[in-house]
Amino acid sequence: MSQYRYFKSDVKRMLGKHNIRILHIWLSRCFIGVLLYRLERSLYLTLGKTYPIIRILFLPFILPMQSYSNIDIHYKADIKGGLLILHPSVGCVISGAAYIGENLTLVGGNVIGLKSGGFSEKFIIGDHCSLGANATILGPIKLGNYIEIGASACVVSDFRGDDLTLVGVPAKKIENN
Repeated sequence: MSQYRYFKSDVKRMLGKHNIRILHIWLSRCFIGVLLYRLERSLYLTLGKTYPIIRILFLPFILPMQSYSNIDIHYKADIKGGLLILHPSVGCVISGAAYIGENLTLVGGNVIGLKSGGFSEKFIIGDHCSLGANATILGPIKLGNYIEIGASACVVSDFRGDDLTLVGVPAKKIENN
């Protein structure tokens, strides 16, 4: 049931201040991608270890929807409510090893993944974080709350403080004014 609550929060962020936009977002790539993730996550939490096997039956539905949305969020990723993807046509990928707090904003072309394969180590992204265009997070790492990552930045190390701005390759903290 929590995935339903999270999805309501996602849709609320997509709508912004104008509830009439519900007609517009129903077919948007962001809505389709987030809906697909929330459905898959719900099935995974309900069915547990049998879901990867049962998922094969759903692939004819899942793959065209992923292709349309250009959003690939692994069903093992734990993402709280308020997920907003502004330009999904550029593509967004989130690894199954991710634990992400509320109100994550992705601008497009973002990758949140592991440096090497496997799900042995989780990485954590705090609440109210924002990734600029083509920003990348390669974990396992830990990021605090209210972190803004600049366009094309590549974060490869921990930044546990709150209210930080990260830019560059590799990402470094800059002072907020």
